[in-house]
Amino acid sequence: MKILFKALMTVTTGMLFHALGALADPVAIEDLARPPAMAGVTVSADGKTMFALVGPSEGNDTDRAVLAAWDLSDLSAPPRTVAPDGDDMEFLFVQALKNGYAMVVMRKPFTGRLSGCSEGKAIGATRTWVHQFFITDAEFSSFENPFLELGSGRGRSDATETCLKMEARGSVVARLPLDEEEVLISRLDARTFGTEIVRLNLATQAQSVVYRELGPSQVSYIDPLDGEVMVTVDDEQRDGSYYQKTSLRTEKGGSFETFDALDIDMGTREELDVVHRDRETGIYLVSTNMLSDKKQIYEFDPRTGVLNEEPVFAHEDFDALGVVTSDRQADFGKVLGYLYQADVVRTYWVDPELGGIMLGLENAFPGHDVELIHASDDRNRIIFSVEASNQPPIYMMLENKASLTTIAQQRPWISSEDIGQTKLVYYEARDGRRLPALLTPRAGWEAGDEPGKAIVLPHGGPWARDYGGWDVSGWIPFLTSRGYTVLQPQYRGSFGWGLDLWRAGDGQFGYQAQDDKDDGAAWLVEQGYAADDKIAIFGYSYGGYAAMAAATRANSPYQCAIAGAGYGESAKINVGIDQSRFGRVTIGSALSGRDVINDVGNAEIPILIYHGDRDVRVPDTYGKAFYDAIRGHTTAVYVNIPGMPHSLPWTPDQQRLSLETIEGFLRNECGLD
Repeated sequence: MKILFKALMTVTTGMLFHALGALADPVAIEDLARPPAMAGVTVSADGKTMFALVGPSEGNDTDRAVLAAWDLSDLSAPPRTVAPDGDDMEFLFVQALKNGYAMVVMRKPFTGRLSGCSEGKAIGATRTWVHQFFITDAEFSSFENPFLELGSGRGRSDATETCLKMEARGSVVARLPLDEEEVLISRLDARTFGTEIVRLNLATQAQSVVYRELGPSQVSYIDPLDGEVMVTVDDEQRDGSYYQKTSLRTEKGGSFETFDALDIDMGTREELDVVHRDRETGIYLVSTNMLSDKKQIYEFDPRTGVLNEEPVFAHEDFDALGVVTSDRQADFGKVLGYLYQADVVRTYWVDPELGGIMLGLENAFPGHDVELIHASDDRNRIIFSVEASNQPPIYMMLENKASLTTIAQQRPWISSEDIGQTKLVYYEARDGRRLPALLTPRAGWEAGDEPGKAIVLPHGGPWARDYGGWDVSGWIPFLTSRGYTVLQPQYRGSFGWGLDLWRAGDGQFGYQAQDDKDDGAAWLVEQGYAADDKIAIFGYSYGGYAAMAAATRANSPYQCAIAGAGYGESAKINVGIDQSRFGRVTIGSALSGRDVINDVGNAEIPILIYHGDRDVRVPDTYGKAFYDAIRGHTTAVYVNIPGMPHSLPWTPDQQRLSLETIEGFLRNECGLD
């Protein structure tokens, strides 16, 4: 491995990384908004075909990505490509399967009646987006949809048919890498409205049902070798709470048994996921927080019904997620490494061969996230990506453990010198709680520099978390290249930093969870990153609520607030939750907080409110209501983003308008130039 380290360091010297203290130029909005040159690289299980979404060629529709496929035996040959049909269809995602086949996700705008159906259901017309799932080949000769079984359709209304098509978001649940023809998919059965697990022959499109989910029971783990459903989960109401019951097969082909040792109380936010089964011993690996604050990985022996209380993998600071296993015939299912959530999802490698190669690559690209995309059976071809907060993904290939080739850069027109580098930090809240945060100093910042402008950027959710690496929203490169230091506080209520921090947010949104953001602003000043009169708060979704909350607090530490897709009433986030006993018991008032719309009389700072008009998760009526309430008390700006849904990806036009709006507001109404 020493030879590999030396070779890689030689190849990468002076490649793509910036020197601290370099003079930064603002990254152009167009460079963040335009489609990537290449994104979403994925390689078939047999290692023969690579798929990706690529930027359109000059002269064509330059705002919509093109689907491309390469024969990996000759990467110098041009790829086969296909553009989306029609004026409004877009490619969103591609997953390589095998034998030249891939799953593709597309979307198009939809306006119609969705009463009783789908997210954003309403009486009357709803503006949203329809996602469609297809199987295609490397020649793009056809696009088949096996993810919805409509049956005869006799007696079914047009509205129901539309609803079913919108809800048919199936997936490939197992690539079955040692099977030459078939994969395992999940699909919606229109006759029962239930989910089926189906074997699909990629060449003939022949299908055979292998498992049907009944009632609330759901498939939890599938044998990745042969596709047998091995674990299911169900919920049971008991003692005033809901428990997740786990049933599994003690042996291949056996019947399901339920084990009390795997029961978790969903009302207390316990979690348990089966992540692996050893084919030789029959022992399962489970990731759970039922025995510790952070999720750890334990062995469960179905023959004894005992969950071993000593973890096989644990990290003191971060949640364990799962395992990386081999898909080679020689050692199929062997555990190669353990996944855990740090600043990014990382792998603790235990396999000396593949792990040694990956550790060599990580050493060759210090400060960057190296993600494995494909490894050949002989480990002589490794396709991987390298990225950082200041480096859009670069797709690379290592051959024969020595020769390194750049396949493509996602955004080659962006310079890493213009963007700040993210690091994980911790700060203390006013009640003494230690909070994690992601800090990205302004581009070119060095210790000892004068305090400058800063943005506190709380994530959405609120049951979510932030990650380092390249920010696909574009906000981190946009802001840090314009001289802003960005702090992303992992406030109480954030998910993925341990059970205690998650539950500490219960009922505290707008209260202690809001204090956490203000304490982050104070920390930026104490540490010398920010001047106390040059801080703004910017958030989206729940982060938009947090920005609204900041604008309605007296003596705000911020000079202005920016609320994207926010809501001013905490009850809005509970829509749908309170309609079932399960939701009331397992979530209850945990997501509740302050109705900040009632406190607009306290407003002292300018606020920008922007919202997409195809947002069905947080409808734009929420943003308009808050704008109407606050505009009589402070400077308020409302901007509608045409066609924009709640979640990424946003179209280039939507990115351009939102970033231009934010830039103008920070410079003009906020005065941070």
